[in-house]
Amino acid sequence: MVKKVGVDLSNLFSGAEYSQEVHELKETIDKLKLEIIQLRSTDNQELETKIHELREHLVPSGVLTVAIEQIDRNPEQPRRTFTQESITAIALSLESNGQQEPIILIAQQDGRYLLFDGERRWRGAKQLNWATLEAVIIPQPEALHRRVLLASLHRENLNPLDTAEALVKEIAVQTDLKIEDIPRILRAGVRRLERQGTLVKISELVLASPEQQQQQILLLGLGEAEQIVFCILLSLLLNPASVNTNIFPMLALPDDLKQAIREQGLGGIHALSLARLSAKTLGVSEAVARKLRTRILKQILQEKLSVAQSRQIVSAEITHHTQQFDSSSKRKQVDTIIRQVQEIPLVHIKRSQLVQMREALQKKLTEIESALKQEDSTES
Repeated sequence: MVKKVGVDLSNLFSGAEYSQEVHELKETIDKLKLEIIQLRSTDNQELETKIHELREHLVPSGVLTVAIEQIDRNPEQPRRTFTQESITAIALSLESNGQQEPIILIAQQDGRYLLFDGERRWRGAKQLNWATLEAVIIPQPEALHRRVLLASLHRENLNPLDTAEALVKEIAVQTDLKIEDIPRILRAGVRRLERQGTLVKISELVLASPEQQQQQILLLGLGEAEQIVFCILLSLLLNPASVNTNIFPMLALPDDLKQAIREQGLGGIHALSLARLSAKTLGVSEAVARKLRTRILKQILQEKLSVAQSRQIVSAEITHHTQQFDSSSKRKQVDTIIRQVQEIPLVHIKRSQLVQMREALQKKLTEIESALKQEDSTES
């Protein structure tokens, strides 16, 4: 039974047009004004109004110099992956060129500031032991996680693992759905539309108007929870079918591959390929499977292998281990038969049964002799 999720479908699409524009907050006030002029040419009054409101907050404060020690990381930040390589690159840029644009901070009641945008610059500045950064200040937004997610999805190219975790969190925030249930609900909805032959309609809705999106979703025969998940993803300008295929599978990756994505820059599709090297698939222990994944991962990163090349290596490893597993299984089966034959009790067995047993063994011996001759012929 699907629980009532308590979400008004008509409100899920508000702010979709706003996603890219949140990024403009971190530009100078003059650039923000220019963006507003450009927005007027689109006749999008809602978007113009929102940008105007944000500008009104920023104009009085301007660009400030803020002590780095007063800035705290935003726990609602969808981007969780910050490789040391990327931070070092930012630090080198800051050292060579200075800070080119202000970070965006949210003023807190205790006098400290929360990062809204610019965490890599903040980390790079800390690495350089800078004391201050230039920043613009915005008030605490409503639905902070959604605002930061909108700002990140279409601008910063979040890796698929960060995206997956941020999306399930956003959906959970807007509903009473459990995080662990959300990928399953989306998968069920996609499969339902595949069976109906209507999945293609979803891709057509991504760039449709909010009204068209809402109307069509209600006509597709999805369950209540499925409608909610689809609507939220569409409100973020995302194709639910694509999220189901390319994003949410990241949540099921083993921890070693998640760590490789975050710390070593492993690509999401590469990670999915490596995930096929599981203990179950290979017929080995998890420790052995993880060791194999680590070896192949190192090769992929060092040689900068393509997805196709990575898949070939993974497939070859699976074939190799499958053959070994089959051979090992046969050996175990033969060992078991030999042991069982050796342990057959001959006491109190009827003569007729002993005769049947002898005939069966003689027949099998004939087959064994034939097999041995074939082996000898092959070797010579």
